[in-house]
Amino acid sequence: MLGFALMIASFFFIGRRLMEMQGDLNLSVLTHPGLLIPLLLLGLGEGIVLMLAALNYRGLVANISGIKVKTRTAMRVYAVSNLYKYIPSGVMYVLGRNRMAIETKGLSHGKVALATLAEGIFLVLAAVILTSVYSFDYFIDYIRQFKLPPWIIFTFAAMTGVLIFFRRYLQPAVDYISLHPVMIVKRLVCALVIVSLWGISFAAALLIMGQPLTFGLGASVAGLFILSWLAGYLTPGAPSGIGIREVVLFTFMGGVLDDGILLSTIVIHRALQVAGDIAAYGIALGYGYLGKDN
Repeated sequence: MLGFALMIASFFFIGRRLMEMQGDLNLSVLTHPGLLIPLLLLGLGEGIVLMLAALNYRGLVANISGIKVKTRTAMRVYAVSNLYKYIPSGVMYVLGRNRMAIETKGLSHGKVALATLAEGIFLVLAAVILTSVYSFDYFIDYIRQFKLPPWIIFTFAAMTGVLIFFRRYLQPAVDYISLHPVMIVKRLVCALVIVSLWGISFAAALLIMGQPLTFGLGASVAGLFILSWLAGYLTPGAPSGIGIREVVLFTFMGGVLDDGILLSTIVIHRALQVAGDIAAYGIALGYGYLGKDN
């Protein structure tokens, strides 16, 4: 319920900003081939990154269970279950992965569930690391603007969030998942690459939309996008973090970037991610028909 309420509140915020800035919105790229084609390629890239995540998840299942899932099965099930994230509560998004256990001999539902839990932990750790690395200077400047009471509240809220996350997600993993240290490093590196590509994708969309970016500013943008993804990912009840992610993006980047370009990019990039989810499903089906049975 909390996530749903936050999502509704976010919609009101976004709707108000859209009405205030409707004259600044630039959606003409949808009819401009010179910009539309790069954006469509970016959407396809989102689908390819999702398939890389599917292969990483397949490896994680193998690490935990000792059983290799067929590549075509892993890609298809991962792509289909990924579409379930748009259903409120996120339950179907998690349960959809268990189709792998049904289609793979000897693989238990428990091991698949543990792999899903482990994947979430690795993605969250990767997001925290990358946000800190990419946007450290930005956050220091932003925090300096806080007066003492808000800073105390922010610190308390952050510590509480970390404790809740550990109790809910990390503790079960520590107790029940046994992975070799080399495998842990390997999966974390894969998560770092995947999450980095998500952040770079948003920075690339801003460039295509006409926002000038230096290397340092581009890194901060990527880090802040990853932060917004993390906020949406950890908010229960918000389908695909919709609304939450957009508010975080505009809160941190508004005023730093051109507001019209930023808002237009936020809207278009969300559409590109949906297109990427659909493209991933198409890639998985295509591999199923053309790929080897491994």
